[in-house]
Amino acid sequence: MTWGIALRLGVLLASFSVFAAILAGYYTFDSSRDRLQGRAERALMATTQVLARHMQAGFGTVARDTSFLASVAAQEPDRNRLAEIFRASLAAHPSYLQIRFISAWDYGLELVRIDRQGGVPVRIADEALQEKAHFPFVFEALALSAGEVYVSEFGINHEGSPGEEAVPVFNMASPVVQGGKVQGVVVVRVAAEPFLRNFDAALPTPYGFYLSNRWGDFLVHPDATQTFGFDRGQRILIQDSFAPVAALVEGRAQEAVLSRPGSDDDEARVFSFVRMPFGGEEEGRFMVVGLSQPLAAVQGEVLDLGRSILKILLVLSLVGVVLAAGVSRVVTQPLQAMVAAAQAFSKGLAHGALPVHRKDEVGELARSFHDMEQQISRQITELNASRDAMAHLAHHDALTGLPNRRMFEQRLAQALELSRRSGRDCALLFVDLDDFKAINDTRGHAVGDLVLQAVARVILGAVRQADTVARLAGDEFTVLCENVDSEEAALQIVAKLEQAFAPPLDIEGQPFPVRASIGVSLFPRDAQDAHTLLASADAAMYRVKQSHRRSV
Repeated sequence: MTWGIALRLGVLLASFSVFAAILAGYYTFDSSRDRLQGRAERALMATTQVLARHMQAGFGTVARDTSFLASVAAQEPDRNRLAEIFRASLAAHPSYLQIRFISAWDYGLELVRIDRQGGVPVRIADEALQEKAHFPFVFEALALSAGEVYVSEFGINHEGSPGEEAVPVFNMASPVVQGGKVQGVVVVRVAAEPFLRNFDAALPTPYGFYLSNRWGDFLVHPDATQTFGFDRGQRILIQDSFAPVAALVEGRAQEAVLSRPGSDDDEARVFSFVRMPFGGEEEGRFMVVGLSQPLAAVQGEVLDLGRSILKILLVLSLVGVVLAAGVSRVVTQPLQAMVAAAQAFSKGLAHGALPVHRKDEVGELARSFHDMEQQISRQITELNASRDAMAHLAHHDALTGLPNRRMFEQRLAQALELSRRSGRDCALLFVDLDDFKAINDTRGHAVGDLVLQAVARVILGAVRQADTVARLAGDEFTVLCENVDSEEAALQIVAKLEQAFAPPLDIEGQPFPVRASIGVSLFPRDAQDAHTLLASADAAMYRVKQSHRRSV
């Protein structure tokens, strides 16, 4: 058999085409796999960071309640009325187990105590009250200033109260100060399981939730037998289960991502952990928050992309062999262009036009390559869209579509910086619905969600287009108004909000009256930083709510 130039060139080009296609597919798959898996791991870390911030917000809410109750105890001499206030607060928060007013004298004798017994707040008789001066949440809180809050570590309740034995809890306490003297402390005991369930319940099913204290003891683990081991005389530490997390416990790192291969009992998973500050800033305490996700979910899109590339490579290889059989000198140049395009595509570079309009084998190869490129580009576009959707969820409230606390804090910081440079004031409005829990309890959470969505629309319709409306948590909304020239201008915005809430909301065609308490603070008049400005507006809102009238 005589090997002519056309046959030799055809065999050479066919071999080269197949090799180039395989090389392009391999490098495309390899680079795409690394990028996609990296994005998935970063998305899991972002979700963990958002969860940690939500948990900090939850602890902050309990701390504000404790400080508020301590201020009420300092102003209310009637213990019966104080007990009713404690009872109402216990009824409003399902995770609160107990609220107590403990004296600074008489060895820490309890003066007022409300327990949750059988799900019902019950006042403990005076003869059953006990001395608690030896507990850290008493003597530590007595050393604090008015408004400060002591936060205990998580532990198992062993005080012996009925129905509370062996329940994981933590305590928050704030001093009761009258005339500059500490008269006692108000202690709020919180059940850890229902409190943490508020954050765990929002996670999709494949996610695993982990939480440890500053020593590494598991407080939350998908396997409940791994939690609170120290209460059973053993230490089950997160750094023993996940070695890289030791850097977080020791303070050498703030976050960690790791993968673990599967076993007979469990599937392969990817984990992310962050170090979350806990308690007072000066104490340096922290907790470790973690999430896990099946590695199959992270790599699923990568495997789909690999299978698509493999199918396309098989088609291209077959087309290359067919084209090589009839190759001649006239197709040498177009084939070289195809090889150059394949090499450019494998590196992510632009390439010239392909001969897709040819009616011969070269045109067929060009069209197949073009289809492969379009399909890969389309899949990458879809993956980018999924990433953008995850980024949107990380910055927006899933129920109302409004910016969440994370995005709001970013915009607030930017607005304050612009205000400092421009010299123009800005206002922060804190909107909280009155008796929203009663709506959830009587009408159901589905109706409560519709109310929150309707409230979001009402607020958006009442404020200016340039204002930022956000939902912080639950029924708490904020409005950031930039370039506010005076307090009167801010009050005009508040007045429009009050007018917007005057008519009943339209909930599934039915009128639904909803009232809101609105607090406002101005920058820089009321605060010099974002945290204090938000706290000022929050405090103003609470004063409005306590006054039982709709005013600012």
